[in-house]
Amino acid sequence: MEESKRRRVAILGAGPVGVEAALSAREQGFDVKLFERGEVGEHVRHWGHVQLFSPWSLNRSERGERLLQEMGQELEPEDAFPLGSEYVARYLEPLSKHPLLENCVYTHHEVISVARAQVLKGELIGDSARADVPFLMVVEDAQGVQSYHEADVVIDTTGSYGKPAALGPGGVGAIGERDCEVERYVPDMEDDSSFDYRGKRVLVVGAGYSAVTTLKLLRELNEAHPEAPAKVFWSWREAAAPYMEIEGDVLPQRAALARFGNEVSRGEVEGIEPCPMTQVWMFSREPGQDSTKVFLKDLKTHLIEEVVVDRVIANVGYLPDTELYRELQVHLCYASEGPMKLAASLLAASGGGGDCLAQTSAGVETLLNPEPNFFILGAKSYGRGSAFLIRLGLEQIEQVMTLLS
Repeated sequence: MEESKRRRVAILGAGPVGVEAALSAREQGFDVKLFERGEVGEHVRHWGHVQLFSPWSLNRSERGERLLQEMGQELEPEDAFPLGSEYVARYLEPLSKHPLLENCVYTHHEVISVARAQVLKGELIGDSARADVPFLMVVEDAQGVQSYHEADVVIDTTGSYGKPAALGPGGVGAIGERDCEVERYVPDMEDDSSFDYRGKRVLVVGAGYSAVTTLKLLRELNEAHPEAPAKVFWSWREAAAPYMEIEGDVLPQRAALARFGNEVSRGEVEGIEPCPMTQVWMFSREPGQDSTKVFLKDLKTHLIEEVVVDRVIANVGYLPDTELYRELQVHLCYASEGPMKLAASLLAASGGGGDCLAQTSAGVETLLNPEPNFFILGAKSYGRGSAFLIRLGLEQIEQVMTLLS
């Protein structure tokens, strides 16, 4: 154990899984550096106005609860459903300030790339001797100054929220997409920017829970400002009723959103026009014009329909940043871009994991890469998949830390 205490662990991303991994590693006696390109919980802050589907009990660990209580902080009720902002303020931020992580947290430090010092990607292929060569990371601070950092273990928990997917056919950028202003996240309709949507023509694209959350917020905005309602178009690639309504769903927020989304898909919600089985084909914006022409392709008839809108909101998913470890020997799934062993396990479990609540961690062996001591945990371990729960990431941490110690 004396040798392991001297091992240097670099954790990339100070989100829910990154902060907990850093605390676990410190309790194991490792030297830890936790790098975050923004603030602690940066990705969660982007959806701070959105309520989590899952209660506090599924989003914090026994360790986290214990450490917060040691700091004199009262825990939120385990059956309450926090907003993203509450999760950061009442959990992630305090934990990041725990004495265990003193001088360990580097905010506004972005890890640009990870490699092996003096060993190239194509050398020592599948050879455990690669573990004898330290990792070398290029890190850039808020002033743009770059520096090298070494580590014996690297844990990537950077998630995928920072890399939104494109809107066009087959997942590529649609013609004209890069020249248009597109909102890639769930917008906050209660802040000062809400006037951007009042009285506007808005196109929402996507059929996940982010998309239906956006639709719900737009409906609420219209109810709050009937004098200037937004006209909303909703485009998604499937047929009507895209949301699975689970009988007896124990997550009430998810159940309510599924019902609402299916009501919208049937044209039952005033102010929102459903456009099922359509795909964004092209954008066209005249110089000096605020409006944008969006061409939607009907996937059944192959006809192209023109819709003129003032705002476009794309909630079509997010992609893992695989460029970060391009120079490492990481085996990725050709479909999800998640680690291959875990991806295969998820595929075997109902084609991608099934209901997120029914999932359990697939075991530490699915988290191993050909690259020794390099781990991808948290939402990024699911690649392009969206069925990840923080609870699963907490299980992953314990398995990896047991392996390392």
